[in-house]
Amino acid sequence: MTDLMPPAELPADEHYCLAEVDLFRDLSRREMAALGAHAPMRTVPTGQVVYTPLQPSSVLFIVKRGRIRLYRIGPDGRGVTTAVLGPGTVFGEMDLLGLRMRATWAEALEACELCLMSRTAVRGLLFTDPRIALRIAEQLSTRIADLEQRLTDLTCKALGERLAATLCQLALHAPAEPIRLTHNQLAALVGATRERTTTALGELAKHDIIRLRRGKIVIHDPTRLAAVADGARPPLP
Repeated sequence: MTDLMPPAELPADEHYCLAEVDLFRDLSRREMAALGAHAPMRTVPTGQVVYTPLQPSSVLFIVKRGRIRLYRIGPDGRGVTTAVLGPGTVFGEMDLLGLRMRATWAEALEACELCLMSRTAVRGLLFTDPRIALRIAEQLSTRIADLEQRLTDLTCKALGERLAATLCQLALHAPAEPIRLTHNQLAALVGATRERTTTALGELAKHDIIRLRRGKIVIHDPTRLAAVADGARPPLP
């Protein structure tokens, strides 16, 4: 990638958006700074919709911090989650990279920092760099596999198993941190009503696999949680 900024103009790491984003780990500091100059950062609060098919736009979103839920709205008005994206992932309507949103919405599951890149910047800066293009292709492949697994779980697993699997997946990004989701948000992730999801959470909490706090879920026993996700019924021996 061509250097676009002289050394004197390179910003400090904390001042440009793409620092700490794993997608760009192969780039030099100069290359990352050049990209960052074309990727302003936007901070969004929990619950804010950051993309709507009602107002489509050709923007590449890069998740710097937080988690984004991609979902579609069914005929009954309920949201169906298609992906949960963590730091370093990308989404948006950007055909140059094979990204399509179509009827998909994007919502912040927690406070997020997003870097935004225009179609022009993507064409000139990302699309021409094989290192970045390869990592984006790897992301899309992983996302397809995750979606296939989610569809399989919805068809073949009971609610408690789906819930345990979802909690395990959410904990991958930050195992030591509590999961900050409401029961409504979790219900949308596992394809169930809030009432049934609350009951299933209570069952896991009763057996001391998780602990429920206000707006938080603490995974107390990740090994048993993973076993429930695989079909074991609590309590486990």
